[in-house]
Amino acid sequence: MMKKIIFTISILYLYGCGLSFHTRTSLQPQITYYLDLSNHEDDLFHVTISTSNLTSENGIYNFAATAPGTYTILDFGRFVKTFHAFDNNDDEIPVEKISANKWKIKNPEALKRIKYDIEDTFDAEVTENKVMPMAGTGIEDNFVAFNTFGVVGYFEGLQSNPVRMKIAYKSNWTIGTALDVDKNGFYFAETYDRLADSPVLIGELTVAETVVNNINVSVYVYATDTVITAQKILSLADGALQSASSFIGYSPVPNYKFLFCLLDFAAYQRNGLTSSGALEHSYSSIYVQPATAKDLPELKNTMAHEFMHILTPLNLHSEVIHSYNFAVPTPSEHIWLYEGVTEWASLIMQLRSGLMNIEDFLNEISNMLTINSKFNKDMSLSRMSLDSYTSEGNSQFSNFYYRGALTAALLDVKLLELSHRTKGLREVFLQLLKEYGKNKPFSEKKFFDLFVEMTYPEIKPFINNYIRGSEPLPVEEYLEKLGFKYIAEKPSDDKRPTLGAAVGMDSNGEFRFVNVSDAAKKNGLRDNDILIKAFGQDINKENLQDIMNKSRTMNVGEKIDFLIKRGNEKIELAVALSQRMIYNVLEEMTSLTKEQKFLREQWLKNLELPEEYKVGYNSKLLELGS
Repeated sequence: MMKKIIFTISILYLYGCGLSFHTRTSLQPQITYYLDLSNHEDDLFHVTISTSNLTSENGIYNFAATAPGTYTILDFGRFVKTFHAFDNNDDEIPVEKISANKWKIKNPEALKRIKYDIEDTFDAEVTENKVMPMAGTGIEDNFVAFNTFGVVGYFEGLQSNPVRMKIAYKSNWTIGTALDVDKNGFYFAETYDRLADSPVLIGELTVAETVVNNINVSVYVYATDTVITAQKILSLADGALQSASSFIGYSPVPNYKFLFCLLDFAAYQRNGLTSSGALEHSYSSIYVQPATAKDLPELKNTMAHEFMHILTPLNLHSEVIHSYNFAVPTPSEHIWLYEGVTEWASLIMQLRSGLMNIEDFLNEISNMLTINSKFNKDMSLSRMSLDSYTSEGNSQFSNFYYRGALTAALLDVKLLELSHRTKGLREVFLQLLKEYGKNKPFSEKKFFDLFVEMTYPEIKPFINNYIRGSEPLPVEEYLEKLGFKYIAEKPSDDKRPTLGAAVGMDSNGEFRFVNVSDAAKKNGLRDNDILIKAFGQDINKENLQDIMNKSRTMNVGEKIDFLIKRGNEKIELAVALSQRMIYNVLEEMTSLTKEQKFLREQWLKNLELPEEYKVGYNSKLLELGS
């Protein structure tokens, strides 16, 4: 998740029960991936796949077209530079590329080895569907970071078979991954999905470890700024992780790995990277972002969000996530649950543990309301989910962290009120986790009905209005129940006048107005208007700042003369400076009713859970790979 500045996506891969690699019979297909990263000056992953016992049904090798939680087209097959297949005599077997991500092998029964080279995505020269770095693969002199689904694929019909992987890398490097490794250096996974669920960070890393409620947590860090270490990051985040543990109430996983790739801006520019954030996996999360030591405090909330994903969709998820189709993008309607509820949980858990005070929490909610107002007000959370692979839906995706979290916050209040303060959203969430889990998905189409059955009839109109529908959220009404006052807008203490718009330069070197306020719109200004002149002067890079600074010496009500271009039309506008305003202000009420006081007291704490809710995990089964 990337709150505020850094956009983050969360990702989970789920897998079913199965025997370990070593217990499969010798007649079953055997697949071992070998990755050579010992000499990567050519900026390529060199991959060899050893196979045996394949049949005619396994004759297509698939690279991932997409991956769960990314909601974008990835098409990793386009980064493949060479692809060759060989039999037991080392004679080449004909192969044919039949689509962007599929290679057909003419005689799979005779296949013993595949060799291919695949480019890393960080600096790949692609113009469409550029892979975000946290969802991709990167090779640099001092580290290699990759999501396994971006380097290795799977044979048709064998996605559920066990696999092994061995990685050759520099002897002085450290490796971080959630995969299990045997004494011979082979990493193994019960299925391809489990392998794809495990990103890898290798390089000159620092490492730190802790225990969070019986969960062994490790932090691996590569940072161009050597002041940033794993121990510093862990120290900053430890309180948030402990808060998460208290919120959850049990240990749903035995281990968790944080993998950090923190680059300076020069490295970002060199690789042509334009986005950043974190990508969630079942037992780990990988972070790729520009960072200096002063940015570290921002990581705390991001880590808290990613850690909370061990609840959903790792455990609580629909069948769309449970049996994932890497080849055909298939969205789930319940991203509001996977992302919105997780973001709400990452904040409310810090409030309840004392890491965040009420004022800071209200400021977070206020900020969410302001950012939410900039998105498409007519697009519901359900529609955002189902349209997430479209350009329109994808452009709204980050609002799951704002509208989605706000909706969860209001749903929590509604549940507390209906239950007479005995259970909120956390308690219902954990009740769902008791009923469902990693190996028992809920019904994609029936989940809302299930949620209503487990709670109250009054929740059905809430879902229809604010999750399936796009009615304005009843923020003022619900927060008043907790003793908080909502103020839509009020004058700022900052008395400097404002234009009510910002100016940015686009890729064509033109200066455009953005974030135009309602007051500026009343004066005729619109988003994306091109600025040509101000105060009678032609605008250029050299004088823009000086001209805009001139407005700061003026008074509220005075006007600036602009010449703007809108489409093919040039327009003269006189835009009046206005009083600075602050929006979506939340304040504590000075006196509370008895009902408000009681409801807030329960809202501020994690309510006691029945023992049967604490489903936990079976370490014996996990050890066996079942």
